Amino acid sequence: MGMKDATALVEALTGLAWPAIFGLVVWRLFPVLKEIIRSRGFTVKVGQAELTVQELSERVLRTTADMQSRLADVAAEQPRQEPEAGVGTRTLRKVLWVDDHPENNAYEAEQLRSLGVSVEIAKSTAEAQRAMRRHPESFDVIVSDMGRNENGTYNANAGIDLIRELRGQGLGVPIFIYASTRQAERAAEIVAAGGNGATHSISQLYELLRGVGTFPRDGA
Repeated sequence: MGMKDATALVEALTGLAWPAIFGLVVWRLFPVLKEIIRSRGFTVKVGQAELTVQELSERVLRTTADMQSRLADVAAEQPRQEPEAGVGTRTLRKVLWVDDHPENNAYEAEQLRSLGVSVEIAKSTAEAQRAMRRHPESFDVIVSDMGRNENGTYNANAGIDLIRELRGQGLGVPIFIYASTRQAERAAEIVAAGGNGATHSISQLYELLRGVGTFPRDGA
């Protein structure tokens, strides 16, 4: 998609009254928006106002994050087994996200930040271990990919290995695997290792996170 096409699509979307449609296609626009942001002076007319692409992209981010949060709220209201005592009753303030390619989850991380959640990135199990040693009580949740490069070698089970290592140290922080469909299908193995769930879907990830606690800016 070129800049001209992206501009036309942005202008068309901003005239719609239904934000959900905007959210459904924003994933296609976001890489283009990031490139356009680098060009100073580029603006988009929204009604009677004229916004810079920076302002527009920030609003898109806030809108989609709010949509994800509300979807998670709706899912949480559906009948289900009673949660464990204390689960979902605290505020989720800080997440440790472990992935050797953090750029793959940059948008998801920014969505959480827009809801008031602090996200710290670790690119390896070793980095995650150091972060946990520095602040053992500060992380409310750990999100990890499954396979990643560790010490120059690809480890297809890095996510499970991380879970086992942390559980072996007596750390009870919830750990979720956010990975491809095929890897997320290993949910039973992940839970058996001490993990708390696995998914390939950002909406399902939000639901899992909301099971731990509310977002600081829920409903804002």
